[in-house]
Amino acid sequence: MLCFCKTIFLFAQDGIINGRVYNDNEGLPNATVSLNNLKILTNNSGEFSFTAKPGPYTLTVTYVGYKKAEQPIRVEGGLTKTIEIILTQNEQLGEVVVVGSRSATPRSNLNTPVPADVFSPKQLVQTGQINLTQMLNFAAPSFNASRELLNEPITLRGLDPQHVLILLNGTRYHNQAWYFQGALRGELGRGSAGNDLNSIPFSAIEKVEILRDGASAQYGSDAIAGVINIRLKETTGRTSIRLHTGQYYAGDGEKFSFGINRGFSIRKKGFVNFSADYRYQLPAYRGGVFHGTVYTQYPDNADSSRIKATDDSIINARGFNRKSVLGNAGTLKIVRAGALMNGGYMSGNKTEVFWTAAVNNRKAFRNEAYHYPKNPSDVNLDLYPDGFQPKGKESTTDVSAIIGVKSETKNDIRWELTSSLWAK
Repeated sequence: MLCFCKTIFLFAQDGIINGRVYNDNEGLPNATVSLNNLKILTNNSGEFSFTAKPGPYTLTVTYVGYKKAEQPIRVEGGLTKTIEIILTQNEQLGEVVVVGSRSATPRSNLNTPVPADVFSPKQLVQTGQINLTQMLNFAAPSFNASRELLNEPITLRGLDPQHVLILLNGTRYHNQAWYFQGALRGELGRGSAGNDLNSIPFSAIEKVEILRDGASAQYGSDAIAGVINIRLKETTGRTSIRLHTGQYYAGDGEKFSFGINRGFSIRKKGFVNFSADYRYQLPAYRGGVFHGTVYTQYPDNADSSRIKATDDSIINARGFNRKSVLGNAGTLKIVRAGALMNGGYMSGNKTEVFWTAAVNNRKAFRNEAYHYPKNPSDVNLDLYPDGFQPKGKESTTDVSAIIGVKSETKNDIRWELTSSLWAK
């Protein structure tokens, strides 16, 4: 009888959870620790303690600049459990950015005057996309891109492409030599100057910084929607290779990309970093099936069902493929190759010479509208008895260069002289 009462007493007792929250080196004070509805803060050593009824709980720990940690735990009556929780830093919040700040001192993302999104190449590759534009389209909330046949202009927060400022290592990157052709469909930001992020080799990118707010007061009217700053790699002595391949479930749209990066040191006072990318993409046809007549027209006051049946019999006899004539492609066949060189050299204690040179070539292959044999005025039936489909190829070569020098005077006055040129 005495043992039975003792057992009941133990189960009625509360349990104690003691713990410590820390990173790789030290305890984290004032971290928020929650045990279901109970919530406390850690002390100066990162320690905490809970007293709770027996049962299952979820222990949640949050701390500014670190990723949230959750752990299931069971409280047992009359017992004390001790646990340790290691928090990992949030890469995006811990990134150092320059964009969006008038200060020349790099700041962490928590200390910038306006919020900025920072994306590493690892985060962008996880989207499964093949080019930089679509990677950011899937990763950045404020970023929008139109997957058009011949161009992929980008916008921030729905404004025109010409209101997005693109920086390459903090220097303005040129727009596209693309003009408005008058089409009312299929173009984002009609009438505005376009931009082409895909002309920058992905293997050369260290990180991408996207300013969430407008910055026209600092950068000018081309930054009304925001700023995208692409930081290039400055690593030396390492070689990185990236390979990507795949296709759509429908069996088309095969794609392949390859990139390589290598950096070299210059007399321990500078560096030069080389990158090269190649992308090959086959078309994805999403035009559907053509259901109209191919070889015969519908004359006035004619029996349309009889003419359609006659035309279908000719199609079956000649083996005409109704799926191959529509020019509405989901994506085009595109072949793109590019190379980039980024470098810098310290001349003296405070003077640095820096340069960036890039070249990119893109070929886009497009099927135009099909010319059917039912229109003899458009088709030479002796040469093309089944009609024909014109095929176009557009080739674009983009060459750009940035060179500059920056230094600091004895009176702590920073100055920079930069010049850029481009041809397209």
